[in-house]
Amino acid sequence: MEAKKHELIQRTLDYFLKYGSKNVTMDDIASEFGVSKKTIYAFFKNKEELVHDCTQFLWEEFLAEIAEIEVKDPITRVIIIYQKAIEQISSIKPVFIFTLKKYHKEAFGDYDFHKNYFRDQIVLPLLKQAQQEGKIDKEVLIDLFYEVNFEDIGERLWQLHFFEQYSNETALEYFVIQKLKGIVKQEYWFLF
Repeated sequence: MEAKKHELIQRTLDYFLKYGSKNVTMDDIASEFGVSKKTIYAFFKNKEELVHDCTQFLWEEFLAEIAEIEVKDPITRVIIIYQKAIEQISSIKPVFIFTLKKYHKEAFGDYDFHKNYFRDQIVLPLLKQAQQEGKIDKEVLIDLFYEVNFEDIGERLWQLHFFEQYSNETALEYFVIQKLKGIVKQEYWFLF
């Protein structure tokens, strides 16, 4: 039973990421996956719950993937984390986030919660660790650096239609590595 629910979430998420949650009906999902709406409603009380579970799954998969990174150096770890983040961002159509924000407040709240967790529990501690290790000047205000440079990278990439013209590697270079080079001491640039 749980395996079927997990499969529905995974497959529906792919659908939502392409077309946005507003543009996909429960009838569309049932038809696309060859199941009855009754089957879908056996797992989810309504579309809102399905959207919420899909959003939760999206973040859980991403956080599990970055938890497997074995690199210890905080700068290198941040770069690898953002490499994976950019891969994910490039696979999401902006319509998914916009429809989430506009039509699914609870699911968007969960999305926002995970985004804040990513900032506060993963990236900022790594940047602060690098600063404590002397790889970043102690005068750098890490929280401000993050807010100015890394906050809402996904939204900025989508607004620029970045992936229509440039690669994921270019996004990593200009949105992450070049920014980090501005605060990492030059003797540690070999980490890039």
